[in-house]
Amino acid sequence: MRAKHLFLTGLFLLAGCSLIWGPTATVKKFMAATQKGDVDTMTQLFSSKAIQKLGADTIRSNNKSFADTAKRASATGGTYRMENIQETTVGDGKQVSFFYKSDKGNDSIKLVFVLSKEPGGWKIDNIGGPESEEIKADVPATTVPMLPQESPAAPPVSSSDKPQPETKTSNEIKTISGGVLNGKAISLPKPAYPPIAKAAKASGTVVVQVTVDENGNVTSARAVAGHPLLQAAAVAAAHGAKFSPTKLSGQPVKVTGIIQYNFTAE
Repeated sequence: MRAKHLFLTGLFLLAGCSLIWGPTATVKKFMAATQKGDVDTMTQLFSSKAIQKLGADTIRSNNKSFADTAKRASATGGTYRMENIQETTVGDGKQVSFFYKSDKGNDSIKLVFVLSKEPGGWKIDNIGGPESEEIKADVPATTVPMLPQESPAAPPVSSSDKPQPETKTSNEIKTISGGVLNGKAISLPKPAYPPIAKAAKASGTVVVQVTVDENGNVTSARAVAGHPLLQAAAVAAAHGAKFSPTKLSGQPVKVTGIIQYNFTAE
């Protein structure tokens, strides 16, 4: 009877562990292993699907590069911690996103993990950032979000500087397309070079799509192209840009366009 009781207790504990060990716990374990440089544990947390797609050797090599880059970033920017963790359902799997932030400043990057459930628990299919839309659960795009990635093509820009009206109702403030807005700004703050990007020697052009209100203030900004480690800094700088108010036929209008920021590795 005692043996049976112990056996049942063991089963209960195992069941409890499986409930507690969810997708977020897997991600936390991966990031803890990253900070320790424990590449073996990092690699063991990848799913069989990811291994079949990329190969165990490639994933291990990428994880080592990821850990080395994180170590260099920590040496420059201090300890990094996970903030604003969000777990959502994506198809049959889960998506865990968070900001990996330095305790010495505002340097941070958004990371997104896509996971699927296997017999051994939740495993990682893919890691990327900073926009979750870039991550596809069934097609691992990269396993090294802190290394350079091929930037998506910039959105087409009209060769004419003449604003093109968009269709709006008479009760709304009209919005026009202004193309590239760099030369039209009266104030264009220079983006900071994040220590984590500096450690990875990230460089290149980041394209930020913005909306400017009728007073010349940027009301929305999002990165549409460029290195993931540089996008947050570019978006932050874009929010601080200032433009002269734009009028069309004497009426104030909003302007949409892009701001381009060039980063050079130091």
